[in-house]
Amino acid sequence: MTGWLRRRWRLVVVRGQSMAPTLHDGDRLLVRVGRAPVVGDLVVFRARDVVPEADLTWMVKRVHRVEPDGAVTVRGDNARSQDSRHFGAVPPEAILGVARGRR
Repeated sequence: MTGWLRRRWRLVVVRGQSMAPTLHDGDRLLVRVGRAPVVGDLVVFRARDVVPEADLTWMVKRVHRVEPDGAVTVRGDNARSQDSRHFGAVPPEAILGVARGRR
């Protein structure tokens, strides 16, 4: 049972202020791996897949639009966030999953 849980759920720690005021530096998110995102979800994705020079491993953003091919456009809740307005849509293969709770 433990192996199944580890494949389905991940704990991700938020770094930075791009999702403030919703999320803050140090918040921990429980992420459902493999779940297809819908508009309004908080999605976790590999940063280097969309920003090759990123020094982050993962990014957390809110889904703004889901494209027919499964790619998502994302926005940060903070007005100064770097998001799809800067780097374009996030491909589906870069998405880890959808945040389902905060710990």
